[in-house]
Amino acid sequence: MKTLKTSILLIISSLASFAQNKYTAPPLSPNRLFYIQRSNNAHTVIYDANLNNKVLNAENPVNVYWIRYGDKIHKKNLNTIEKALAYGVETKQNNGSFDVKIVAFKKKNINLKVNEKGQPMATMQINGIESQLHKIFVQLENNESFCPKVKYIEIFGKTLVTEIDIYERIKP
Repeated sequence: MKTLKTSILLIISSLASFAQNKYTAPPLSPNRLFYIQRSNNAHTVIYDANLNNKVLNAENPVNVYWIRYGDKIHKKNLNTIEKALAYGVETKQNNGSFDVKIVAFKKKNINLKVNEKGQPMATMQINGIESQLHKIFVQLENNESFCPKVKYIEIFGKTLVTEIDIYERIKP
């Protein structure tokens, strides 16, 4: 039964990855935790670990910013509204790691830590399995309002134990 469930998860993950391939993956970074992409444009919100000598910065463990795609690719800080209402994070220190919540998506707790190799990583439950978070994709309703509605959220990662791709779709 577990093998069947794993096979189904792999198939769904592959199909979901195929559907999201039209969005450019941001350049790799040694401090990259995860990123968020949305269906309304290719701009990407980046979440990088803020490290000092392989130790998470206690005051500000996560650096959040945009990568804007257009004629040129450029980095831009979140504005005050984006931090307060959408993409900002709330962090709480917890025995050498941090509990992190994205302001607009507090349903899922993210754990931020530095692994035994000195690399930062964000972990969370994805489909009920402890996994390393890599990407979140937000499908928005087709409306032109200031505050678009979320149709669904897709979470992509790798399981910690088996390092198999894992995927979960959440409807708000």
